[in-house]
Amino acid sequence: MTDDMKNAKEPLSLREGGRRQKRGRVVTSAPDLLIGITRLRGRKRELRFRHLVEPTLEGKQLRCNEASSIHTDRVRLRRILPAIGNLEIRRLTPGRLERLLQDLARGDETHRGVKGSTINRFHSLLSTIFRYAVRQGFLEVNPMAGGGVPRSKESPIHVRYLSSEEQRQLLAVIRRDCPKKALELELAILTGMRRSEQFNAEWQNWKAKEGVLYVTGKTGPRAVQISRAAERCLRRLRKRAPRNQVFITPERSCTTQDRRLWFEKAVRKAGLRPAFHYHDLRHTFASRLAVAGVPLLEIQQLLGHKTINMTLRYAHLSPDRRRNAVERVRF
Repeated sequence: MTDDMKNAKEPLSLREGGRRQKRGRVVTSAPDLLIGITRLRGRKRELRFRHLVEPTLEGKQLRCNEASSIHTDRVRLRRILPAIGNLEIRRLTPGRLERLLQDLARGDETHRGVKGSTINRFHSLLSTIFRYAVRQGFLEVNPMAGGGVPRSKESPIHVRYLSSEEQRQLLAVIRRDCPKKALELELAILTGMRRSEQFNAEWQNWKAKEGVLYVTGKTGPRAVQISRAAERCLRRLRKRAPRNQVFITPERSCTTQDRRLWFEKAVRKAGLRPAFHYHDLRHTFASRLAVAGVPLLEIQQLLGHKTINMTLRYAHLSPDRRRNAVERVRF
């Protein structure tokens, strides 16, 4: 973990508004910063980019964005603030912001260049901050919007999922080295839950009669459909859990940090190539639905995708229904 990532959980250093000391640095809390911003409303020319950061992140937190998402924002802001943090927001033109993204893409002596998909995440973060400025009346127009700062072309997404043989290899290693984790792996494949959703899921939110497990994740609260196989898996997990255990994942009762070393070690020992990550278990769930002929709209709903665009990556796995469709037309 880099120093930037270690420090990313701390509020970013700011100059206006109320101040407090933390580890020898001046740090401003979001409520105090809002007071400082209010004083600057009549002096918009003095409002600098760094003044907008904490209120924007606090707004995301209050809208129940995942803590991991806000943490990632802070990590990315460590690259942005040295470049434009002290600039007045009126000086941040589309051209200046485009040059910033180009610099990030090129890299420098201390940072590697950033690929297109990550540049687009920087683009989205900047746009979020400027949208906040527009809503608060500090700017009339979001300089990132309307194509003024073009987005980067992203490489095609290659979906990685487990074959039946790879699943046997991985399960064999897990059952040998960490047998209690086998059911967690099985549940992930049978439900397609995001890791954060599964890690934070509570027993009280499993409604066996309804066949759903209510979770909260990247896109907010949602209901995960529980199949008969997933129900059997949950019942086995429940049977071996202590009566007072709150979370379905045992470690969650002890820590909020999700360490998956058991999974990463198992993947290495199983010799899975190309690289396989925990999130790919979710791809495995979706890919098997697509191969089974489940319509993409239903897959979108089962995965909790906000838009169909995310689900279209599995379209090539679906049986070609077009021929059968046109055969239904009669003359």
